Amino acid sequence: MKSYRKRRKKRSDDQLSQLQLQCELAIQAPGGVSKVLHLIEGASDDDIKLLNEALYSPLVGCIFRLGKNTTRNGNSTQSQLQLDELIEVCYRRNLSVHSGATFGECFHRPIIVAAYYGYYSAVRLLLQQGALPDLRDGDGKNAFYAAFQNPTGRNTLRECDKQVADTLWDMGAVTCDLGEWRKMNQSQFGCVCYSNYGSAGGSSPHRSVMYQLLNNKCLQTMKCMVEKGSVITDEDFLRITKCKLLKRFLSMVACMESPTSLQKPSQVTTQ
Repeated sequence: MKSYRKRRKKRSDDQLSQLQLQCELAIQAPGGVSKVLHLIEGASDDDIKLLNEALYSPLVGCIFRLGKNTTRNGNSTQSQLQLDELIEVCYRRNLSVHSGATFGECFHRPIIVAAYYGYYSAVRLLLQQGALPDLRDGDGKNAFYAAFQNPTGRNTLRECDKQVADTLWDMGAVTCDLGEWRKMNQSQFGCVCYSNYGSAGGSSPHRSVMYQLLNNKCLQTMKCMVEKGSVITDEDFLRITKCKLLKRFLSMVACMESPTSLQKPSQVTTQ
């Protein structure tokens, strides 16, 4: 498997195109997303071509900017509409949906950052425009994996995060069939995520989404994943026993089989 930890050589400011510099400065300024939108709308075709050649997308910085205001209740309607409009403008101007930007020594992709912050309508738009959900970022994560990482630091998934996951499932961007995943990725690499696979790098390499849900005690979401066909892999089960989580795992399985217990997740025994 390819190493997704490999970094692209960072460009110095004098190597950046004028439009890229303007976008990066605009993102930091008040009203940054609107300013970027006007910059992209007014850019020449040659400037857009330079951004594509540099594999740069201002969407990443804008999503990070908007995501700073995300809460445990999700994102504001205004920020979602702003982001959707910017995505549409970038698409009309032929900016590549596969480009991204480097932040914190890590290369990020728009669809992954949007999934992380719970911008489900943005994820839907990017998929419709041809974004590949299983292309990884510099930390080895894909869009499906990112959808289950709550940016507010809480162990429960927000409604918007669940809607991101549902969007990926409904649009055929995720499969729980390993054979189908291999077949589809042979015809077009990165076109579909395998639900039982984890990140390819980072602080928790190869931990599947199901393992994350178990570790974070997200009982309801884990039940939904099981209903869609996801499983605890052999590798995850070995990690469960190694980390002394077997009692928690068995308790959660018992709760998933009991409708009454599912309404009272606090009854789950933890270790």
